[in-house]
Amino acid sequence: MRFKLFNKQTAATADEQKEATAQKETTTAKTERVFNITSAGRPVLKGFYVSEKASLLSEFNQYVFKVFDWATKNEIKKQVEKMFNVKVDCVKIINLPGKRRDTGKHPGFKSGFKKAVVVLEGGYAIEQAKA
Repeated sequence: MRFKLFNKQTAATADEQKEATAQKETTTAKTERVFNITSAGRPVLKGFYVSEKASLLSEFNQYVFKVFDWATKNEIKKQVEKMFNVKVDCVKIINLPGKRRDTGKHPGFKSGFKKAVVVLEGGYAIEQAKA
């Protein structure tokens, strides 16, 4: 039977490593929270909605986002203006229903979601959506 000797130096470095990782997690959580939380204290945007139609709309200064079900037009407008430093002209919301998906002989359902089409004022663009 083998025994591992306790070394104070390795224990101290392990504790320091734990503290460093905890500190990194809190700093990343804080930066994410700045972008994903509104004044009401809840997230609004999930991310860009990528499709062929969404890429065609970007030519007309319109961008499509997946949003949470409780998001309102006003919250979406404020969040996009804050995140991307642009001026939003209007926001259009579409609620997509869930659909039935069969895997073999077992029926299942794909959950529905909410998406928002954000129309920007002239002269503004979101570069992250074009990448």
